[in-house]
Amino acid sequence: MKKRIYSNMLRLSAFMLTAGILAACGNEDIDNAYSRNQSVIQLATSGEYIVLDENDPDGVALTLEWNEAHPYGNEYITTYQYQMEAVGSKSAAIKEYEDDGMFRREYTNRELHELLTGHFGCLTSTVNTLSFTVTASFEGPRVVIPDIATATIRVKTYGEKQFIADRLSIGGTAVGDNPIELKPTSETSKTYTWNGALAAGKINFPVVYGDENNAVSPANPDQAITTDEMPAIMADASQANYWIIPESGNYRITVNLEARTVKIVAAGSVIELDKLYLSGTAVGGEDVEIERTLEDDQLFAWRGELKAGKLFMPLLYEEAKSISFVPKDKGNHDINDGNAHEFDQTSTESGTGSAYWEIPADGTYRIVVNLDERTVTIYSAATDLKNTVVSYNNTVDGINPYSQEVTELWMWGGFNASAHDDGMKAGFQTKYKMKQSLANPNVFVYHGDPLPRSVSTDDWSKATATGALNFLVSNIENNVYAFGSTADAERNKKRGYLTVNNGETLQLVAGQSHNRYAFFCVPENCTYVVVNIEKLTVYFGNK
Repeated sequence: MKKRIYSNMLRLSAFMLTAGILAACGNEDIDNAYSRNQSVIQLATSGEYIVLDENDPDGVALTLEWNEAHPYGNEYITTYQYQMEAVGSKSAAIKEYEDDGMFRREYTNRELHELLTGHFGCLTSTVNTLSFTVTASFEGPRVVIPDIATATIRVKTYGEKQFIADRLSIGGTAVGDNPIELKPTSETSKTYTWNGALAAGKINFPVVYGDENNAVSPANPDQAITTDEMPAIMADASQANYWIIPESGNYRITVNLEARTVKIVAAGSVIELDKLYLSGTAVGGEDVEIERTLEDDQLFAWRGELKAGKLFMPLLYEEAKSISFVPKDKGNHDINDGNAHEFDQTSTESGTGSAYWEIPADGTYRIVVNLDERTVTIYSAATDLKNTVVSYNNTVDGINPYSQEVTELWMWGGFNASAHDDGMKAGFQTKYKMKQSLANPNVFVYHGDPLPRSVSTDDWSKATATGALNFLVSNIENNVYAFGSTADAERNKKRGYLTVNNGETLQLVAGQSHNRYAFFCVPENCTYVVVNIEKLTVYFGNK
């Protein structure tokens, strides 16, 4: 640039400058004869759209020229202020005062690029709008309105390409001569997903951004795809590399411009989901979510009312329900009542067609989806899993034998210093009532804050224990059916305590005998407990 630029942090607009002059004048008269029809400054630029050339750093990219302001005579002093700002930038405008009559500015490719990416914080390889203003101010015996000229140009920086797209497609021999345009998962998302058939061949992702034709591609030529997220670069379309699709088939594609990754997986080889739903005429209205179980992240379960009709299971992944679980035998609609059978994945967007389960009649159903085993089990009321029934001497109600379905399980003992909720007996708190699994009514789970580890004292042996608890089928501890530890204990003589480590699975002892006095001593930072009253096991851990 021919003239050195002096920047400051002021952001005075032409309006504020004018207002300041008028305010300073008080009641002075404005010389209307001078202020009217005397605007003669014109600001000219060498172009309206400039693409900076990285290969010619010292070449002149932009020239600005303006003419002298209207001459008001020797009684007036004219001052010129030159200003440059990038529209949308939070950085201060660059301003300088011209005092030597040089009404011209020149910027080389390097100078303009460094101003944009350095001072104004613009991105490389993007189009930015620059605004220029020249203001002539006059000081003399009468107030004269400043003369202002402006110009706006668009400038494209060079350098690394941005992961930004106006339009993104699938291209390469894997899709043939007609690229497939992708849509973002939402208006604000930078993630694009697609499911469909690809041929064996090459694939990348052409991008149109402004005047650029780029492509999301691998850094190296002919990269083999993996089931993981693959790093990607943004390259000129004419120089972009490709990933290799090994064989024809249905694939799921995820392009994440924010993370700069691409994922290409064969449909059915990997299950990716954030949530799982029930859909179809058997559901009616809105889709119904199937919850992930607390005991196993790979298990989803639901129990509720369904109508006679079609059923399939959409997967929500990255804000889209583009894939659904359907029967592996797509022509077979039988629910295989009460029996696990394999599912398959199909495109929801193209419709599940003949692939669905047929719910035979209105009623209550339990559905369990096992991602590890890739199976679905649909239980009607006739085959539904049953709660465990225990029998014991209920001395509180005076019933012997007393039968009870186990639908709740309470942690009880000295672990919580006998704290209790209002209206409950000592030691019983709702937050330590375990949740019954929808996938298996014999499984009860606690997942929450670390369990307290208060110290309690044995009434008989006077031994102390930290974090002692066992499991009761109701919130009454007296003579109730219990699941205790294998520690040596004897009613009215001594309690037994078994020390536990996180990550251990231990045996339970069920009944209404000495086991009621046999406790587990929970480990530090234990946030997760799973009890299986059918297998008589308990797991303590941190999750």
